[in-house]
Amino acid sequence: MKELTRQQIVKQFKDLNLRYNQQLQYMVSFAAKIFKTPIASITLIGKDTQWIKLSKGLNFEQTPRALSFCTHAIKRKSVFIVHDTMQDARFNKSPYVVDGLKIRFYAGAPLITQGGHRIGTICVMDKKPRIPTEQQKLVLKVLAQSAISVMELKLSLDQLDQGLTNLKEVRKNMSQNEVKLRAMFESLADHYFLLGKKGEIMDFNRVAYQSIKDIFDVKLSAGRIMTGFLAPDYRELFTHNYHKALKGEETQLERLADLGDQGKVWFDCRFEPVRNDMDEIIGVSYLTRNINERKINELKIIQQNNSLLKIAEIQSHDYRGPVATILGVMNLIEADHYLASKEYLQMLHAATTNLDGKIQEVVQLVNSACVP
Repeated sequence: MKELTRQQIVKQFKDLNLRYNQQLQYMVSFAAKIFKTPIASITLIGKDTQWIKLSKGLNFEQTPRALSFCTHAIKRKSVFIVHDTMQDARFNKSPYVVDGLKIRFYAGAPLITQGGHRIGTICVMDKKPRIPTEQQKLVLKVLAQSAISVMELKLSLDQLDQGLTNLKEVRKNMSQNEVKLRAMFESLADHYFLLGKKGEIMDFNRVAYQSIKDIFDVKLSAGRIMTGFLAPDYRELFTHNYHKALKGEETQLERLADLGDQGKVWFDCRFEPVRNDMDEIIGVSYLTRNINERKINELKIIQQNNSLLKIAEIQSHDYRGPVATILGVMNLIEADHYLASKEYLQMLHAATTNLDGKIQEVVQLVNSACVP
């Protein structure tokens, strides 16, 4: 687990751009100068790779960790020295010793973070054996402490800069979203009010503003009390539902409002609690929607249904009597060889008149039900 954590920290430093850091460049050059070696570098040791972040005398940026001298150095708390690689069984067969660079001397001090993780080294190398002085070892150790301090500061500043960039992006997105939400809010055909915990108007949309202006001749502004813009006979019902919303209960009601010159209009009124990020109720959302057309259509449907029921009742009951009378009289006339007496004709006249009256009643009901 410690090695996994160390590798994660190494990855953070690996992504740092240190190539043009003048302080670290100076430290690498100073280490080479103090040890009088042609090669010096700052390295990071990953899981399988050694990354060379800054160097003098090297023309490559990474090597396999298995071939790295520095992978041994990070196991130490102090400076790791190899006086003569040819005399050391760990390195005398390395391709960097027998071929290529032909390294004979290595000295490396671990880069130890404030959290105690050894992530790499500052090191020097030479093509001939060396025995460094105690002063040189001390300088390399001090340089390692200074280098990791610079690198940690650089990492913190980069993270802070990234955090500020992210914050700006979040604020930008929030601002854009706020504009979009406001546009949607203003495009609503409904009257919308955001009310505080004392009944004060905190926000409203354009439709609500215009409605208040048309009815009360008042330019609505935040801080006004909502009940001041309600009909006296509605204030008690409004207050009751408003307080229910403050307790967390959503309510809905339909009311017929008298708008004076505009006549009476049906509204659907909704009360909903408004909560903050802590889920605390901070106010009430009050929305009213004009449902006059819907209510008129509903009443029309009810009237039509009532008319149809009345028609059905007439057809099933009131038609039966006159029709039965007519059929009965006709049977009597037929029995008398179609010689109708005055009495039979009077009975037929009364029955047909009654039937005609019922038919006219049905026609009137149909006409009233079909009126737009």
